[in-house]
Amino acid sequence: MKKVLFVLVTAVLCCGIMQESQAQAYEKGSKVLNIGLGVGGWYDFGFGAPGVSASFEAGIWPTGKFGVIGLGAYTGFRVAVDKYDFYDVAYTNFVIAPRGTYHFTIIPVEKLDVYAAIQLITAFESINYRDDDDFFTDSNNLNIYPGVVAGVRYYFSDRFGVFGEVGYNLNYITGGIALSF
Repeated sequence: MKKVLFVLVTAVLCCGIMQESQAQAYEKGSKVLNIGLGVGGWYDFGFGAPGVSASFEAGIWPTGKFGVIGLGAYTGFRVAVDKYDFYDVAYTNFVIAPRGTYHFTIIPVEKLDVYAAIQLITAFESINYRDDDDFFTDSNNLNIYPGVVAGVRYYFSDRFGVFGEVGYNLNYITGGIALSF
């Protein structure tokens, strides 16, 4: 967790958050990298197992004055352990997905990017069970399923902002930094 925090702080400093902010519009040619932490998710470990994720997208097709379609990719990783009276269960999830986004540029708020995303998630999941008698079992699964996300970004400068997303992803709620190129 300390390494993730160090990377996030370093990225913020490298992007010059002290620059004077201009109106930020997502348009054809825009490139954005989201780096975030999320909560909520599969199985029964709910909001206690944070996940680390990143997504990248580029603005590809303008749709008139209403928005811009972007294409990119998403990836994330999460490990959690549930400890019970007589056994422990460890969950490991790694996901990767192509990502299509629609950015609503018709919303007239400066420095705000509101978007929706669809993804085809490929999830590599591992479940390890161990009880007090040292009985151990391991299950590895590969699952493919759709993901739908609603998100918002707010930019403090031309290159740096924050984002939040809700929806069916590695985590149900994700937030972090957004770096624009």
